[in-house]
Amino acid sequence: MALRAYLREGLNVAAIMGLGDTGAQLFIENKDLDDWDAGRTLRFSALGFVFVAPVVRRWYLFLEKKVPKELPAMQRGVRKMLTDQVLFAPPFTLAMSCLVPLVNGESMDQVKSRIRDSYFTILGRNYMLWPMAQVINFSFVPLSYQVLYVQVIALIWNSYVSMMLNKKQSEKKP
Repeated sequence: MALRAYLREGLNVAAIMGLGDTGAQLFIENKDLDDWDAGRTLRFSALGFVFVAPVVRRWYLFLEKKVPKELPAMQRGVRKMLTDQVLFAPPFTLAMSCLVPLVNGESMDQVKSRIRDSYFTILGRNYMLWPMAQVINFSFVPLSYQVLYVQVIALIWNSYVSMMLNKKQSEKKP
């Protein structure tokens, strides 16, 4: 049963991350369909399948065990969100800031430069979106749908992250 849940969530996350990257390329970067980098989209999707989905699922299961179930739903949700945003968001954002350029073939020097240029911007924008989204998620969404809920919100987020982590090194950051 657990393997099936991982596979289902992995496929969902991969599809949503792929849509996010496609959206970034076509609507944010204003590429023509002929210029769409399908390989980049597939790599971003694969990262969702092999890294994002399993890590997020394990994290949510950990939070579910560690935050007392006796708390009222909203208080429990806020506690999970604070734990998530303090302990999970910074290293997860760093991991993605490293992995995306690596799977796209950038050298370690380029990856380090990209992290210096974009990590704190991405993390700051994370704190504009995710705290409220996670309070809703952890307070009202059943555990079995939490990864999917997050990935629906992440459709917009993944477009932004993909755009930021796939910018050419010479472009200015926002």
